[in-house]
Amino acid sequence: SRTFPFFLVEEKKMKRKRRENHTVHTYLPPKSHVWWIRYTHDGKQHRLNTGFADEGQARIFAAKTARMLGMATSESLDEKKRLLEIAEDLIKGIRELEGKGESLGMDKNLPSVRQWFNRRLDEMSNGADGDDRHVKQSSLLRIQNVHDRWLAYLEKLPLNLADSPISRVGPDEVKGFLADGKKQGLSGSTRRYALARIRAVFGRAVDMGLLSSNPAGVKRIGRLKFDAVSIRRSFNTQQIAAVLEKAAQSSEKWLYLSAMLALFTGQRAGDVCSMRWEDVKDLDGLLPAIAVTQQKTGNAIVIPLAEPLCRILRAVPKTERTGYLLGEKIAAAYVAGRRRNFNRGWRDLLNAVNLADLAEVPMLAKVERSGTHGRTRFAWSYHSFRHSCASRLSGPDAHFVLGHRSEDEKRLGQTAQYRHEDLQRLKAQLDAIPIKKAENVVQLTVNAQ
Repeated sequence: SRTFPFFLVEEKKMKRKRRENHTVHTYLPPKSHVWWIRYTHDGKQHRLNTGFADEGQARIFAAKTARMLGMATSESLDEKKRLLEIAEDLIKGIRELEGKGESLGMDKNLPSVRQWFNRRLDEMSNGADGDDRHVKQSSLLRIQNVHDRWLAYLEKLPLNLADSPISRVGPDEVKGFLADGKKQGLSGSTRRYALARIRAVFGRAVDMGLLSSNPAGVKRIGRLKFDAVSIRRSFNTQQIAAVLEKAAQSSEKWLYLSAMLALFTGQRAGDVCSMRWEDVKDLDGLLPAIAVTQQKTGNAIVIPLAEPLCRILRAVPKTERTGYLLGEKIAAAYVAGRRRNFNRGWRDLLNAVNLADLAEVPMLAKVERSGTHGRTRFAWSYHSFRHSCASRLSGPDAHFVLGHRSEDEKRLGQTAQYRHEDLQRLKAQLDAIPIKKAENVVQLTVNAQ
């Protein structure tokens, strides 16, 4: 066996002993403007972002962490706090320095909401220890979107709470943020996800002893109701043009083709992804059509292809007209149950288009049985193409294309739930009702004979 020099063995023992002392070290990582701390606790190495660019503040943060973990005595830190309270009382007694005394309160050493949320995002980006150490890049972007909207909401308040200590945020601000997202048209699942992320970030502050309670906790904000029924809207003319233009500019070519297929066939996302070139009939003939067997209902229908959709399909070389219309990468994955790429692509595209500003106001979603108006909040998704197709078809045509089959074929049944009428269109139809005699009609007279 190999033998090591005596001084190397002693140095190794000293390093092991140093790790077992449970000391908290501060260090500045390369390409980072904030200080980090590292320590060993219960045999595991931990790293934590302090969020401070000042080394002194970082050392105070390290001392507080060591005290919470029982790794250091709190005599020196308690002494500093006691002197700070004395200085606060003295300064408040001097009228000229009364404003400075307010900055020496208990919130002085607390990070701001912006610093705390950016610190958590920085920890996830650097793969720090914790539940979020293996976050994917796509999930990280979604979390960052929630943080940006949350900080933007706090910044718009009369008192800018985004740059205030985290203890200043209460349950009312969390409720207001969720209500603001509801007005913007965010679905119930999106707002529920945002609430979970905010609760997790504040929960970390509670665990570290910075907050006594979580402002986004269930007991503080109550049981909020996230309505997720009947929130989908149909696209109007301006929105269709904006979405198709954004899809045409995208590097993902399947986005534009999937939009045209959903708009001119009225089928669901699963049915669109399942469409194959073998189902397209007489593409170059007088009546091109596509045969679809709906996955949800099992109904087999034949849908004539509109001319704009035919032009796109005809542009594909005949040698490439095999397999799925959207390609194997997206369609095959969706059919196999891996819908993440399809859903993420459309979610990012619709978020990039400001659909709320293009909405026609006032709009009438639908009328409930009680006679009251339906939900007036705006929300759009890929399924809105199906609603748009149904809204622009007249009579039982929408019933045939959508594949809703009721016992009585004369009833539209579920199709009526997909019909969206805006008040401008209804007004144009009402204005066309004749109320006077036509001027070019000649009255016939009957002879007495």
